[in-house]
Amino acid sequence: MLFVNGLELNECNVTHSCWTHPPLCQQKTPNDCVSVVKWKPKGEEGYEFEISSYINTLDPSKSYWIAVGISHNQRMDDDTVFECISSPDGHHRAQISFNDETHNQVLHQATSQLLHSNEISLIDGFFKCNVTYLPDNRLKVLQEDQFKIHQIESKPFYLLFAKGSADRYTFEKDIHFMNDGPDFPWITGEMVGFCRNCTDKSFAIIGENSIQTKVQRYWRYRIAVFHGSILIFCWWVLVSNAILIARFFKPLWPKRKLCGVAVWFQLHRLLNLVAFPLEILSVLLIFFQSGWVWYECSYECDLMALSKKMHAITGVTATVMALLNPLVALIRPAPDSDSRPIFNWIHWFFGMFAWIFASVTILLSVPLGKTGLYSNYGPTPFYIMAGYILFFIAINILLEMITSTSDRRVIRDDSDGVHRFIVSQSGMSLSVLNGPTTEHPSTRVTVCF
Repeated sequence: MLFVNGLELNECNVTHSCWTHPPLCQQKTPNDCVSVVKWKPKGEEGYEFEISSYINTLDPSKSYWIAVGISHNQRMDDDTVFECISSPDGHHRAQISFNDETHNQVLHQATSQLLHSNEISLIDGFFKCNVTYLPDNRLKVLQEDQFKIHQIESKPFYLLFAKGSADRYTFEKDIHFMNDGPDFPWITGEMVGFCRNCTDKSFAIIGENSIQTKVQRYWRYRIAVFHGSILIFCWWVLVSNAILIARFFKPLWPKRKLCGVAVWFQLHRLLNLVAFPLEILSVLLIFFQSGWVWYECSYECDLMALSKKMHAITGVTATVMALLNPLVALIRPAPDSDSRPIFNWIHWFFGMFAWIFASVTILLSVPLGKTGLYSNYGPTPFYIMAGYILFFIAINILLEMITSTSDRRVIRDDSDGVHRFIVSQSGMSLSVLNGPTTEHPSTRVTVCF
């Protein structure tokens, strides 16, 4: 028999199709082989699948699982999964499950109809599982679960391989191994066909183009942290201050201009001009690390999956509104135009609702796995973020109370083009400070160095 680093490979391309990890390691670096998936047709009995893997890198105090998925695409979603679980004390189980994005559902009734366990062993850190899959029994599966069992002979599919830890007693699976390297999940680069009655008896040997992830896990986590950190700074530091300056600080520096424009306006615009490109960059980077794929649960959503789905929706909504707001500002009417109040409210609406959607998006990031916030600190980050939002709201209320109770109003002396601020009631209300009296008709977009 041919053994490569303990893996039995003498049947490959003789009686079995094989997929080793890393790909073709048996030909290049045999000592690096850590796992193999083998399969062959068995006529009316269906297909025999054998999964073998070293599990030395997993938590020795837990049970272990190894699995092969049948997928329409190169992602872990909408996949039929054959998996085996074994505990250090000798208890084993083979079962069928279904991947729905981040959620995995064990199909107990389907397992009883479609999967027969031949051999499961765990010896000295080497996990071996041999099962027979009975595709002809698919119609015996509960009708509501039949779509979760792919008809593997209907067309080619991608294969996925993964392994991980599980609860020692309940066999509830943890997420797959997460570090970069040969133990991270593998995906075939080409589709694989299954056929029991084909005259061509050639067997598949999965080649070098198997992939793990388009972006290394090391960089995916760092991109995610950069994405979150930059967007928190943009929305909760730069944009928040831009909102406060435009809303409450127009009466300051009444006789001064910066590059020919009111100081408050230059500060408001500068903060937004710094924030906007950083927001776009951060959003593009997070799509890059995800392979330009929109992730969402399609059938069942747990808390993490729902947070991930809504995080993407609210985040894109905030970004779109942030993009539209400066475009609207480019076509703003003259300060003394009758349409200026309408523009002011539209500009305010896009700005405030973009901030609200961005804040909701930041809160929804807490349970996400890549942030590590909830897994490491529990709900504390959520409380801190919620505290900031309440603080910002309180500041707005306080400043509104101060300005509404002071006798401050705004007039413009056209003789010298200088804004003057005179005491009167509700002088800093939105309708006044965002109105024609706060800007000179000659105001234009100015770049000053």
